Amino acid sequence: MSPCWRVGSLAAIVSLLATTAAAEEDAPPLDPEQVVTGIADPGREEGDTARDVGNVLLWLPRNVIDYTFRGTSAAARFVANENLVPRYRQWVGAPLDGDFFVFPTFFAETGSAFSVGVRMITDSPRVTTSHRFGFGGLRDVVAESRVLFKGTEDLPFAISLEGYYELESSIDYHGIGLRPRLDGRNSFRVADRDYGEYTERHVRTIGSLGMRLTDNLEIFQSVSLYRREVFEPKDSEGSLSDVFGAGSIAGAYVPGDPSAGRNTWMVYAEMAARFDSRRYRGRPSTGALVEGYSGGARSVTGDRVAFMRVGGRAAGFIPIYRDTNILSPRIVIDRLIPLNDLEVPFNEIPTQPDFRGFDYRRDNFSVVMSLDYTWQVADPLSLRTFLDAATVAPSVASFSLQQIKSMRFAGGLGIDFYTKTATLARLGLAMSGDGPRLSVSVGAPEGFGDRQHRD
Repeated sequence: MSPCWRVGSLAAIVSLLATTAAAEEDAPPLDPEQVVTGIADPGREEGDTARDVGNVLLWLPRNVIDYTFRGTSAAARFVANENLVPRYRQWVGAPLDGDFFVFPTFFAETGSAFSVGVRMITDSPRVTTSHRFGFGGLRDVVAESRVLFKGTEDLPFAISLEGYYELESSIDYHGIGLRPRLDGRNSFRVADRDYGEYTERHVRTIGSLGMRLTDNLEIFQSVSLYRREVFEPKDSEGSLSDVFGAGSIAGAYVPGDPSAGRNTWMVYAEMAARFDSRRYRGRPSTGALVEGYSGGARSVTGDRVAFMRVGGRAAGFIPIYRDTNILSPRIVIDRLIPLNDLEVPFNEIPTQPDFRGFDYRRDNFSVVMSLDYTWQVADPLSLRTFLDAATVAPSVASFSLQQIKSMRFAGGLGIDFYTKTATLARLGLAMSGDGPRLSVSVGAPEGFGDRQHRD
């Protein structure tokens, strides 16, 4: 570019600016009312005042609910991290805001003590801690602390250490067998009552390791040291010793002997493997689930006890019409095997927590089958209908057509609140031959198929 051209261009620009300035000076002044300078006050519509008042009044509850939701989500994610070794890509990309939560918990179901409490979560990229306290009365208390060490995206694993204490004032025991009144292993003293009540103090510590071997395959290993102390309940009209004959309840409880079972500490170790092809663990998702486990228990002090647990579950998640409408058949099998001809404490014999009616039956062999239909209403909310069938038997060899004919059934409706990785809260109503059962759980998610925390 030549110097002459640059000088000419500069002169043209200066001339244009001068002409523009002169034109602005010669222009007549504008009427101030015709000058638009912006909107000082936004327009108001009918009802805005009421909405403003409502926003002020609802600010606190709205933020409390939002904070509780985030904290509950952190708790659900914590359980998922510990027990499911989650797919890291599901939650690393969308972390929660903040790393410290204190929020309320709530649990209630028909026939059980009402419990409220508080949970505290601290979260960091590699370590998460959880502390929970629940209170249902002076004789219904639960306290739990866990520390979780997390792996990396390239090496997904979870190592957990925890301590647990629970005092439960009134637990029903109906005896063992499909029809306890007709089962010779039970000795009923009275004819007008089918169950006895007891109080239990449960103390345990657990260490566990979970690893993801492939995208859908996980393995888990855990070991726990625990003690269950059984007491006569206070103010009860039907304690175990009132309903059952002296010495007829196996193992840890002998009515009339205050020292029986009190000093028995147990060690239980378990290994499990789980294949789960679902994309998400909390929200409705298609895929298949197969799990198997094997564990052994032995007493280290007190009464001699030794037994094994084996079992598993299988479930399908089949889309109906759309991917968020899921039909899910499932079967759960649990087996307890006594060792060395030693009696197994009555409160170690498997129950049926997957049965959503009243969980009254227990025996050495348990089968629960269910069919669920779940549909997503709005993220993060889904509804479900379900039908459960359950039966028990003394052993696999003794399982017969009679157990199938005498199956117990329960059906009902449920509401689930969830994140992608875990369930946050559940509300369910089940109807069975034993009557209606309503259950509500918020902020205290349970492990899916987890024997260490379930029993």
